[in-house]
Amino acid sequence: MRIVVKIFGPAYFGLKSYDVITLKLELGEGATVGEALDELERRFPGLKGRLLRGEEVIPMHDIWINGRSIDFLNGLKTPLREGDVLQIIPPFGG
Repeated sequence: MRIVVKIFGPAYFGLKSYDVITLKLELGEGATVGEALDELERRFPGLKGRLLRGEEVIPMHDIWINGRSIDFLNGLKTPLREGDVLQIIPPFGG
């Protein structure tokens, strides 16, 4: 199954870009948000350490699936479906 991943504020996560990173991720059927993050960690070492503390998203950071926070779904165990959009959002100030 293929999903789209958008990483907002990638420089915050230690990535070498200031623009939103958009990529397609190929995962097995029934994959979860946690498994998608494991794959992203292989591509971008250190990403999970800036996003998670154990199995919890660091407060003020967000992970959304199709515009809905995983906090209101099943957290990192939220199942993904073909064509889903996973958004990783750092804390923003304003």
